[in-house]
Amino acid sequence: MKRIQNFAPEGFIALDNSALIYPPTEAVFNANTFRVSMDFSFTIKKTILEQALHDLLYRCSYAKVRLHTGFFWYYLSPNDAEPVVHEEGSYPSGRFAFKENNGYLFKVLYSEHRIALECFHALTDGSGAMNYLKLLVERYCHHAGIQQVKFSSGLDYRVRPAKQEFSDPFQHLYDKHVPSYPTISKAYHRKGNGPFDDRVKVISATVLTEQIKERAKERSLTIGEYLSSVYLYSLQQLQIEEIPSQKQRKPIRLSVPMNLRRIFGYDTMRNFTLFAVVGIEPALGFYEFDEIATEVHLQMVQAQSKKRLLSQIKRNVSGERIPLIRFAPTALKNPLFKLLSDFLGDDQYSGVISNLGYVALPPQLQRQVLRCDFHLSPGLLNKISLSVIGYLDRIVVNFNSFYATDTSLERLFCTFLVEDGIQVEIATNREDTR
Repeated sequence: MKRIQNFAPEGFIALDNSALIYPPTEAVFNANTFRVSMDFSFTIKKTILEQALHDLLYRCSYAKVRLHTGFFWYYLSPNDAEPVVHEEGSYPSGRFAFKENNGYLFKVLYSEHRIALECFHALTDGSGAMNYLKLLVERYCHHAGIQQVKFSSGLDYRVRPAKQEFSDPFQHLYDKHVPSYPTISKAYHRKGNGPFDDRVKVISATVLTEQIKERAKERSLTIGEYLSSVYLYSLQQLQIEEIPSQKQRKPIRLSVPMNLRRIFGYDTMRNFTLFAVVGIEPALGFYEFDEIATEVHLQMVQAQSKKRLLSQIKRNVSGERIPLIRFAPTALKNPLFKLLSDFLGDDQYSGVISNLGYVALPPQLQRQVLRCDFHLSPGLLNKISLSVIGYLDRIVVNFNSFYATDTSLERLFCTFLVEDGIQVEIATNREDTR
């Protein structure tokens, strides 16, 4: 049997706890994918990118895998097929065509000045994907003859992979004595206007970091908390238009992915994310922006408590350990996982805002990198997702949407920023921007 480095089980690799939900729930309007990318001043050459991709798989052979449907569980196995470099299309973070990608769970794309990496969430999360992209860019620069480039954080090509890189921290942190995290009631879901399809339309809002940082600091918020507050404020306005009666208005909540690596000290390349659910109760009345900001700040502080996080981990891991679920055939588990995904996921929140944080660029690339991007596929129930990334002196907020013509949320969000004194530069892949 083949092995992946010296640390993988013989012949196959179990999915991490977070990844279990993604294969059975993957669908046309639930792609479970995301994209990270960098734009450069120099022209990208496919042949050099292919060399860099081979280096990436040599260093990170735990990514050299394909997904299988087992009798009891989905699982990963070594993939000996040649990796494929794709030319970039018009729409990011679409549904994965695994056969066209030779079975790989991540996809490398390029355009004239861009290197992009898309991932199916069963492989890793946004932070893991960014580490892959950094290594890919380093190796591209190496083969292109660009001066030595090394990101300050991420993977080291010269260092043998550590066992922790492919560990599942959720299994290590599971404590059966901790009470499970409580369930939450259903949230408001906006209906939206007009048609929609599975092409991910993007409106990209770029702002100066210092401006948004100043506005956040005035309210004792982080940048992520400030943007979450703007999102909730915009959704509140949309619900008021849609549901005039205050008593009938539902809670408005956001799902905010939290990178657990710093909190628990694990440098894994697998999924290691849990979700803070923050929000307001519009049935109690209208929330001014500063009221929302206070709620978001307090709820985010609570959500990052290790005790609360361990309680979420207990709930998630104990589910896969229940004998009735563990030994049920995959064909029976799939509809159950879809129900769990709705009940413990989409039903509970009105939108997603994922902040990948700041990408520190090596000095050699600070003039060469023109832009960084992060895109997150939306879902059928919540047809818009927000993804945030920072680089140099810029922050990019990408609105990823299935709606063909409805851009009311994007307009409300960006209008608030402008009225709060923040300059906003807009770009889009939409054909009709009226």
